[in-house]
Amino acid sequence: MAEVHSFGNLPVIAHAWNHDRTQIAVSLGKNDIRIYHKQAGKWKLTHTLCEHLSRVLAIDWAPKTNRIVTSSADYNAYVWTYENDTWKPQMVELQRTSRAVGCAKWSPNENKFAIGSSDKNVAICYYETEQRFWAAEMIKKKPKSTVTCLAWHPNNQLIAVGSCDYRVRIYSALIKAVDDQAQTSAWGKIANTGELLHEFQSESGWIHDVAFSPSGDNLAWVSHNSIIFAVSSNDPTRTTMEITNYLPFRCIIFVTESTFIVGGHEFSPLIYNYDSRRGAIEFAEKLDQQGVTTNRQTIGRLFDQPSMQTQTPEPVTTHQSMITQIVPYETERTNLVKISSADLFGQVVIWNLSGKKIKN
Repeated sequence: MAEVHSFGNLPVIAHAWNHDRTQIAVSLGKNDIRIYHKQAGKWKLTHTLCEHLSRVLAIDWAPKTNRIVTSSADYNAYVWTYENDTWKPQMVELQRTSRAVGCAKWSPNENKFAIGSSDKNVAICYYETEQRFWAAEMIKKKPKSTVTCLAWHPNNQLIAVGSCDYRVRIYSALIKAVDDQAQTSAWGKIANTGELLHEFQSESGWIHDVAFSPSGDNLAWVSHNSIIFAVSSNDPTRTTMEITNYLPFRCIIFVTESTFIVGGHEFSPLIYNYDSRRGAIEFAEKLDQQGVTTNRQTIGRLFDQPSMQTQTPEPVTTHQSMITQIVPYETERTNLVKISSADLFGQVVIWNLSGKKIKN
């Protein structure tokens, strides 16, 4: 069910796949990006991208254009283009950013991308053909604290932004230089760049991740207070909340229109179903099939300490540390059939979703 790949013992802060999943780009908590190519069933390091001066915090690989965008704690973002067997970087003009750039994501059409930073800035970046550089158009009604996550709407012109002020906001991301015309949206009229369409509050926890459903009609996010939130464009005034007994979640991803998967400090991805009509979020199952530890070290610890003799062995999970990221791996039509997750122990795990309790 799970395919485990190890890239050493350093934490995988971010990872991204190329279009045919034969290459993976990873950030291992340093100032470089390592690209591995799978050959004969083994991963071989083929490129090391070393332009950043501090830890790389985000990576996104555009499958059609084969361009990589990266952002870092050095206040910068780069777009990498593959030419003549070499990855060539070009810095993004982020003139107003003076803190770490923690998130970066390509739009669905790959003609622009968004970045979020610790100085509350959100920028929609695009390529200026005449000037030959990557320009950034800042959102004026920016969040009131650090931007932690981004998610693009499938129509390529809306973006959801999560931040440490306990709020999720939906902005217009229309760029007249690259977008032909404004698209229709169930979330509201798309007009000027950076126009705030909706704002949702999440009680008392800062936002870790946010995601749109495949159609873009549903939006869900997770916060540090172990609560899952979801809202539908049919009634944006009604936010559904599910208080869980699990440790905080760090990431969320929709696999179908009604099902999403969350992961984080719990070590195992969890499947939830969302019914927008009833306004309900229901737990389906854990993605990881757990066993119990039977090794000598665990048994010895139980017998050596009388106070622990009555305790049951701890469950074994594929991930042995916090899940840092969940990204798409394989899609059929609009639904995901495989996802990949990364953790703090250098592992990237590919999960097959067939046979799981997933609703369309």
